[in-house]
Amino acid sequence: EQGKSYTFVSGTTQIAIDADAAPILAALGQWRDYAESASCAFEGLDKVYTYAGFEIQTYPMNEKDFVYMIILQDDTVATEKGIRIGDEKQAVITAYGTPDSETDTALTYNATGMYLQFILRDGTVTSIQYTKA
Repeated sequence: EQGKSYTFVSGTTQIAIDADAAPILAALGQWRDYAESASCAFEGLDKVYTYAGFEIQTYPMNEKDFVYMIILQDDTVATEKGIRIGDEKQAVITAYGTPDSETDTALTYNATGMYLQFILRDGTVTSIQYTKA
């Protein structure tokens, strides 16, 4: 999976796992909701920023916040290849190819330092998650 990556684009803002969160958050503007909690894995606070249709979770490192996870929550947003919540499993496979792992409830695509996962219920996408590996 060396060199392969997946990003999410909101408007003109590209959001990638492990990217510095500050310029992304500045470009996205005001969030709808915000939460924070003490990090279990890092020193500092894990933060969750909720926007229309998606949320960004960050992790702290060296006095900066970095993108840990992006979760698409409804059909108003889509992946770079046009997949949305509500699409059928076959649409995901057509767009992304054979998944690196597959269960009845998820299709997972591995990439450098992250993975893209499509959560399924009865063959329909119910959530899309970009996550740090």
